[in-house]
Amino acid sequence: MALVVKLKLILKQDLDLDLDVPKFNCYVPGNHLDDDQARALFKDTLASRQSFSDLAAMDAGVSTKGLRVAGVPIGDDAWVTKFVAEKVEAVILDVGKIDHVLTDDMILYHMMRFCQNTRPGFLARNTPMPLISDSFGSLDAVNLEPMCTKGTGGTHTDWTHQ
Repeated sequence: MALVVKLKLILKQDLDLDLDVPKFNCYVPGNHLDDDQARALFKDTLASRQSFSDLAAMDAGVSTKGLRVAGVPIGDDAWVTKFVAEKVEAVILDVGKIDHVLTDDMILYHMMRFCQNTRPGFLARNTPMPLISDSFGSLDAVNLEPMCTKGTGGTHTDWTHQ
């Protein structure tokens, strides 16, 4: 936390920037504290040290399970798996919306390839495979269906698996 105090001061003095408090989170890994205990320890530490007084007004998020850093989930396996599942579910909902709204096949293709595909692609590059494979399996089928429907006029459902 001493580093955060110095960083906050340097950002203000040198660049006239304020530390973005809503994005400031503390991750306390391990099984020895739950979130409430970690939050209380964080607040007690801020209150007990004069050098941390600038941080006392910050309403930092405190978690013992995990946090997101630049869009990448970091934490215990259950938390990361849940994070990825929620992101995949959001993409699946968006694909359904796009499929109903867009009638032009080429625009649909570009939206799917360059917009919808980049979000899970980023997670796939930055998250361990065992933590994403279950969620990504359902995403493949959802992404493929509108492309096949538009590309074949819906006749792909009559194809055999030979």
